[in-house]
Amino acid sequence: MNRLVPICVDLDGTLLKEDVTAKALKIYIGWSPLNIFNTLFWLMQGWACLKQKLAELVQLDPSSLKYNEKFLEFIEKKKKEGHKIFLATACNQIYARKIADYLGIFDGVFASTDCVNLRAEAKAQTLTTIFGENGFIYAGNSEDDVYVWNKSAWCILVSPSKGALKKMRGRKYLLFD
Repeated sequence: MNRLVPICVDLDGTLLKEDVTAKALKIYIGWSPLNIFNTLFWLMQGWACLKQKLAELVQLDPSSLKYNEKFLEFIEKKKKEGHKIFLATACNQIYARKIADYLGIFDGVFASTDCVNLRAEAKAQTLTTIFGENGFIYAGNSEDDVYVWNKSAWCILVSPSKGALKKMRGRKYLLFD
């Protein structure tokens, strides 16, 4: 891997062994089953809206999250070798920035906002606009990440879904469990 190529890292299912939005949603509905109506209303306005509202209401402690320690060690090593490391996630920016601040290894954060759900094609377009096609390495885990891998210089698959593995058949990648 080229030392100058930045590494962009997905959060849910990649750096984390869990999904931040799902965790926040479970907590929020756990406060009152009637909160399901709020979540449905927000979801009708789009995933970005739902994620923003949950992030505004539900506090998550980054130290309590389940990190993929083996992959985190790899990213820390790459940082020490001189790579710029970026968090690139569909998770809401409020959570993404808290997690990035907690870990202290990221040079920047790209995340969903109140009006943009940064996943799949939207994430691929954002990273390509910033770094150029084949101008970054991308680490992800899901079928949605194939859009981003198609624009990246190198692919890192971390605990990939069966669908992601199937779509990456015949391509070169680095694999983490």
